[in-house]
Amino acid sequence: MKHRWLLKAPDPDNVESMSRSLGVSKPIATILINRDLEEIEKAHLFLKGSLKDLPSPFLMKDMKKAVDRIVLAMERKESIFVYGDYDVDGTTATALLLTFFKELGILVQFHIPHRLREGYGLHAKALEEIRAQGGRVVITADCGISNVAEAQVASQLGVDLIVTDHHIIPPALPDAHAVLNPLRADSDFPDLHLSGVGVVFFLVMALRQTLRETNYFSQRKEPNLRNYLDFVALGTIADLVPLKGVNHILVKEGLSVLSTQKRIAVNALCEVSGISDKKIGTYEVGFQLAPRLNAAGRLQTATLAVKLLTSDDYHEALAVARVLNEENQKRRFLQDEIFHQAVTMVEEKKLHLSGKSLVLSSPHWHPGVIGIVASKLVEKYYLPTCLISEQETMGKGSCRSISALHLYQALKACADQFETFGGHKAAAGFAIPLNRIDSFRRCFDEVVRKMVSPDDFTPVTWVDLRVTLAQVDRELIEDLALLEPFGMGNPEPVFLCEGFKVARHHIVAEKHLKLWLQDSGQQQEAIGFQLSHHAGEVHKMKSVLFSPRVNEWNGTARIQLRVKEFGF
Repeated sequence: MKHRWLLKAPDPDNVESMSRSLGVSKPIATILINRDLEEIEKAHLFLKGSLKDLPSPFLMKDMKKAVDRIVLAMERKESIFVYGDYDVDGTTATALLLTFFKELGILVQFHIPHRLREGYGLHAKALEEIRAQGGRVVITADCGISNVAEAQVASQLGVDLIVTDHHIIPPALPDAHAVLNPLRADSDFPDLHLSGVGVVFFLVMALRQTLRETNYFSQRKEPNLRNYLDFVALGTIADLVPLKGVNHILVKEGLSVLSTQKRIAVNALCEVSGISDKKIGTYEVGFQLAPRLNAAGRLQTATLAVKLLTSDDYHEALAVARVLNEENQKRRFLQDEIFHQAVTMVEEKKLHLSGKSLVLSSPHWHPGVIGIVASKLVEKYYLPTCLISEQETMGKGSCRSISALHLYQALKACADQFETFGGHKAAAGFAIPLNRIDSFRRCFDEVVRKMVSPDDFTPVTWVDLRVTLAQVDRELIEDLALLEPFGMGNPEPVFLCEGFKVARHHIVAEKHLKLWLQDSGQQQEAIGFQLSHHAGEVHKMKSVLFSPRVNEWNGTARIQLRVKEFGF
């Protein structure tokens, strides 16, 4: 699909000032400004921020209430349950809490709803079962903010509910003992974009601080919270929250923990993923580790993921990791099958030409996989997409959006069509009676047309800087490392080069295009993955978008341009 290239061009005086103030090169200063880090303090925190720069957890509304209730439960030896979500954000948040309480000498139980039988969020029956098992305090992990009725059930059962969540605040908050969510309008927490596991991390920060002040650790080893940042990195990267501010600090430190202090679960996951000896970065988490953890909740039960993440036995962890690997392979097969069926639906009826959105449904689609397929359809057609798995009288929907559309707000405009719905800007889900699918399809398309301008249906590739081949050297690449980790909200910088010639080229592994670009006597190697179809038109190439890397092969390191797109 053709993209619009938009070159960001910050004011040269601002670039110069940023460069001098921070002692960084002008390309780095330019990229920082391109990332909306124009204030020197914010830019410095982005580059140099560490755990000591994290804000106080008590700035989050209800934090003291939550901590005081947990401490009271510990003193009274009341039973505490964690109620998590079934995605990676939820399972890592659950595992973090279980591991922390275990270090405190407190046995905590957990419940994660089954995606197919129960669905997302709190459920009254599950709360009743928790109470029957003696549960007095329930801490949610990455869910609960929309469960107003279920919070009332908890209160009636005599269960004190502590909600930790990061999803968009509904019109009415659940009447819980405490509601921790940085998006609350009455919260003073400075960063609005934490993941679910990020909110939980701040809860355990506050709890440890309070226990320290009460001399709880006088006869017990105090937990080192840095050791839990592998959980935070896994969940934060998997949930695609912006890697800026607090998240940038947490993930940067968390990736270090993942790579150097691998817990048993991570070692087992790395072994089945084939990355045992490699440094773990955002790519390895997002495309190799997280999908395997997610497979548990998509096709079976997410308790498998929690069991793996909290395991103390490598053989047990490896056995579970192998099961998750097999489930992930099944997930990929189902995903490809559903994607093919969905594309056939779109192409046969020319839906991508007649509408501004895609709403597709089938009784044969697995509800645990349709979210991934919706993302792939957005990549292919660049239209807001909702896929619905039809189940008896109710459909379970999963949606993904284009950058210009706030998906939650779009669904909110069609709220009367749903039994329940929730989500955020880029992803959302809902339950809908089957007899309302057609009316929702019409409503959603009308809303999208009103909320999105025509130009916004063409995807944009943002370009950070125009460069010559000679400017792409080791020093530049070393400077770019200052901006890592890259991910959502902090993408890998993209450069534009023009006026070159293709000195030579060939196809690698039948689908990749390798080229040697030349300008002013300077020659650089480039690789375009999945771009071999451009081999016949290299003589027409006038420009290229790329990200530079140092490629190591057979003991030799050399600069390589990773091509994003060609211009003709």
